[in-house]
Amino acid sequence: MNDPQTFSGGVFHDSIESGRAGAEISIDTQSVVAKLQDGQRFSLRFQQLELEIGGASGRMVFCRNEDRSLTIFSEAKGFLSTLEHSGDLLTNQKVQQVKKSSRSNRRKSRRSILLGLVVIALLGWGIFELVVYGARAAVTALPISVDQQIGEFAMDSMELQGPILKDEVVTAAIKSMIDRLQPHTSIRGFRYEVTIVEADIMNAFALPGGYLVVYTGLIRKADRPEQVAGVLAHEIAHVTKRHGLQRIGQTIGISGLAGLFAGDIGGLAVLAELLEFSTINKYSRDHETEADLEGVRMLLAAEIDPQGLAEFFEIMQHEQGGFPEALKWISTHPDHDSRINDINETLQASGNVSFKPISIDWQDVLKRVSRH
Repeated sequence: MNDPQTFSGGVFHDSIESGRAGAEISIDTQSVVAKLQDGQRFSLRFQQLELEIGGASGRMVFCRNEDRSLTIFSEAKGFLSTLEHSGDLLTNQKVQQVKKSSRSNRRKSRRSILLGLVVIALLGWGIFELVVYGARAAVTALPISVDQQIGEFAMDSMELQGPILKDEVVTAAIKSMIDRLQPHTSIRGFRYEVTIVEADIMNAFALPGGYLVVYTGLIRKADRPEQVAGVLAHEIAHVTKRHGLQRIGQTIGISGLAGLFAGDIGGLAVLAELLEFSTINKYSRDHETEADLEGVRMLLAAEIDPQGLAEFFEIMQHEQGGFPEALKWISTHPDHDSRINDINETLQASGNVSFKPISIDWQDVLKRVSRH
């Protein structure tokens, strides 16, 4: 190799004060080398290398010597493939073997989860109702870091059905709406990250932990920014009401949630991979209604016209016949007329409320998403 590529990671060794430290890792022609911030260096020659893949994310690569007195680890992208192509035949074989073992373990975990899902399905409606109630109660006891780890894993592993839009003006416009809403959320502590995907899909969705995805097909159909802000408020409500985690709790049961609370995040990552966003996003009708009403509450508090959300439901109702594939997610949602009526009734009950316009050049935003 010429200049070896460096990766972020860390080291376990008794000589380090706390036993562990972050490190900059490189791979040369003979060994894996870790350099600490204080200049201390550790290395493992390929001949003594033992590999393992695991950790909370299931993607951490551990490089150890035979007596396990030294461990160099990293989950940086490209680390394992760089190690695989280091030029050493034995190391290449070790990487192939650990990859095979990791795939086998994932398959076994998925089979176990699927078997568990079948068992739950066979327990009957009465027990299902008990699980739903128990999942809701158990979710409130879990730290929001669990939501964030599920959402991060799902976001990293899913297919978004289009390229990410790299337009700072459009991204800033959507973020400004989120910034207006965030101070009025019912639960603080979530970090909202928005990804805009270039695809003719009239949809947006939220993953646990605050990961929001908006498709340009949705933005193009909006006549004014308040309509998109209404959709964002609805999706943020799914996050703050922890509907995603409740759905997972209903799937794996109370004992599964107890395991998550005890720190079984590795099993959680496998479940998030199994569900993918299409399953996580199939909220119940009760969840959708709750998200509508909570979204309207946030919009009122942020002085954004909630009528925009009702208007967008009307647009969806009009477009539904022309976009069956793009709108098939609506099948799990309440009917549009009911949602529009609920929003209007909430607005009437709120009395005389003044709204502040969203300061965005919406026509410029529409031009930018239409040119891609």
